[in-house]
This record gives sequence, structure tokens and C-alpha cells, in this order.
Amino acid sequence: MMNPNALDPNQRYLFLDTDAERAQLIASITQARDAVRDLAAGVPEAEWYAPRYHGWSLAAMLAHLNISDNVAMLLHRLALLGLHPQISRGSVNRANAGAARLFQHRLVSSSLRSMGRNQARIIAFITILPMDKLSRTVHHPIAGPLTLERSLQEFFVYHWEEHLATMRMVEGIGQGRADQA
Repeated sequence: MMNPNALDPNQRYLFLDTDAERAQLIASITQARDAVRDLAAGVPEAEWYAPRYHGWSLAAMLAHLNISDNVAMLLHRLALLGLHPQISRGSVNRANAGAARLFQHRLVSSSLRSMGRNQARIIAFITILPMDKLSRTVHHPIAGPLTLERSLQEFFVYHWEEHLATMRMVEGIGQGRADQA
């Protein structure tokens, strides 16, 4: 029986042992964020703060993605120090519910700027990450412990692609992952 809390068991992960593989991960991260930016640019400004995506406004969704990046970066940096804080799925759900309300009216332009800064920090982290640290453990709220190598992909690509698919469906822009943009 499949664990209902597990992530997609068919998810393909890159190994990040070479510069080419890291470049492929960076390209996927960039592609997902570019697709979110493009989608956001197509939403009329008058609709930025209205509930659209399972009750989340565009402003709240962009803020959520940025906050998730910040939390994930912290988790990855702590993993390098040998620390593995566990954030439960319930805690994530409660935080997300609060964030949806709190950030419903966050300036979209601020979130878009934050996306760029976060993207640069993530890329720099991946670029300098020592290969002997890739097997360190990061606790994922849904899947549980993942190697840092897989966790980077879950948090910084697949999480974004999941929300992008929801946003595309609502906006009537075909369905699928960022690589189908």
C-alpha cells in the first residue's frame, strides 16, 4: 500500500554529482520560476488579490512560494550542520492557512522581486554545495527524510511545479509541469 504522505513515487531525481547535472537542476529551477512569473504577468491587476487558487490570491500564492523557498534554504543549511528539524504536515497546513490570509494583499511586485533574490541564493547554494554533503538528510513535511540531493529538487522544483499546475488550471492555460510551458 502506498504511503498517503509520500511524494510521487515515480518522481525522477537527478544525481548532482557533476556540474552538468547541477546545471540541469538550475535550469529546472529557473524554468519553473519563469513560468510562474509569466503566468502572474497574465493575471489582470484587478484580480491579483481575489481568491483564485483553492482560495488563495495570486499575491498569497507568490508569497507562499517565496516563504517556502526561505524555509527550505534554512532546512538545507541546517542539514549541512547536521541538524534536522522536523516540521509536521499539520504545522505546514496551519502555517499555509495563516499565510493565505496574511499575504492575500501582499504587493505582487514585492513577491516578484523576492523570487529573483531567492532564485539567486538557491543557485549559488547549489553551485557551491560540496558533493560529499549531498547525502545529508533534510526532513520534508510530507515525505519525511530525504537526501539533500532529492530535497533540493522537491522544494525548489517540484513544489513550484505543483502550484504552477494549479494556477494554470485555474487560468485555463493547459495543464502540466513547467517543462510543458
